[in-house]
Formats: sequence, C-alpha cells, structure tokens
Amino acid sequence: MRRLASAAAATVIALAGVLAVPAYAAQPPRVEAGDCSYLAAQFGPPKVWQTSFRGEQPSPFDLRHQDYFPYSASPCFTSISACKAWLYWAQSDYPHQNSFTPCRRLGH
Repeated sequence: MRRLASAAAATVIALAGVLAVPAYAAQPPRVEAGDCSYLAAQFGPPKVWQTSFRGEQPSPFDLRHQDYFPYSASPCFTSISACKAWLYWAQSDYPHQNSFTPCRRLGH
C-alpha cells in the first residue's frame, strides 16, 4: 500500500513538472487597438505601428462547426510590442482561415 501511494505521489509530481507553463511562455497582455489617423496625428506616423488581420471563429450555436463569424481589422498601436500582442490574441480568438500582415510602421 505504501509503495502504491509513493508511486501515485511521484506520478503527480512528475505531471505537475511537465504541465507547468514556464515564465518565458507567458501570454502577452490584451491591448486595445487604436485609430490610425488619431494616433498618427497625436504621435507622428514614424511612432505608429499597424497590422491587418482577417479571420473567422466558429459560431457557438453551430455544433457541427460549419458556420463561422468573420472578423477583420487594420488597427494601429504606439509600440511594436502592443501590435504583436494584439495580433497574438486576434489569431487566438479567430483561428479559422486567418491571415495577417506583420506589424510595421505606418506609411512604410
């Protein structure tokens, strides 16, 4: 009985180590997308980053996953890290048929 309990405890500890998410793999924070013309006027085009995204997500009401909700946007941000964080979540939220342009400075 003691051997069985020790084996079970070792298994739990081993699984906890395997399933733990390392700190370097943390998800980026969700960021709010900005309006490109407003940000360009406020900070200047060289300090504004833009991406374009198109994707779909399955309808929660369609159990066969044949109906999809489309989404597209071309938002702007004041840093490349905010742009990449937004793009990460857009791809996660709309995983089906997604396509995007990499983050780049406005006007380039």
